[in-house]
Amino acid sequence: MPNSPYQHPELYELAFSWRNYKKAVDFISEAAALAGLAEIRSMVELGCGPGQYCREFARRSVVSYGVDLCPEMALYAQKLYDEEKLPGYVLEADFRRFKLEQPVDLAVCMMATFNLLLTNEDVVSHFGSVADNLTGGGIYLIELPHPRDTFRADSCTENKWEMEKDGLKLSIDWASDSVTDPIAEIDRGTVRLTTTEDGVTRIFESPEAARRLGLGHLKALIDQSGRFEIAGMYGDLDVNRLFDNTKKSWRMIVLLRKRR
Repeated sequence: MPNSPYQHPELYELAFSWRNYKKAVDFISEAAALAGLAEIRSMVELGCGPGQYCREFARRSVVSYGVDLCPEMALYAQKLYDEEKLPGYVLEADFRRFKLEQPVDLAVCMMATFNLLLTNEDVVSHFGSVADNLTGGGIYLIELPHPRDTFRADSCTENKWEMEKDGLKLSIDWASDSVTDPIAEIDRGTVRLTTTEDGVTRIFESPEAARRLGLGHLKALIDQSGRFEIAGMYGDLDVNRLFDNTKKSWRMIVLLRKRR
């Protein structure tokens, strides 16, 4: 779709610029160390989009890769890599089945991108591919919505917000109209970015499908893959915030260790 937000990576990057990526990478590094990965020499960001995490790791002299299926996203992220002369590259590929030139120590999948894996078969295939691209004992960190969001017991996240940069106003509606198919366990809605600049308004939108995946189901799929064991869980990008059902635990961040 020519009006898809995913075909306009600069808008996507602005939409999520509220996150402090330096602090996020600090957390990832510390959490990985607590899970047994003392040194991160190489890493990959899966479903990387503009590559905010892999680029920050690369700035820290970690050989870093990005994987994204969208050609516009991959090209944009690679352009940013080239401009900063960062170590690594961005690969246009399906994160269910991908192959890096060499195994890495760490893999990350952030901002609930993991929920784009819509079937059990997708998830198991993904786990196998990630494990194949990790060094022995490598760590895979996944950021997911808290189960309170998954089961709509209480809302932990906002799906509408606004950002602004250099006179461009951006309104984001991340599938607030989604409807759940309770049999397939999939939400389907519309992602919509609305820009206003110099009095001109433009709308970019596309359909979005995301899996509703609870902790028990996730654990079962981890076991089914046979490739990982859980090495830690957090409720925020903070190693002092362990995963639980308190209000301050608003994410489900799972660290997996590759089985040797």
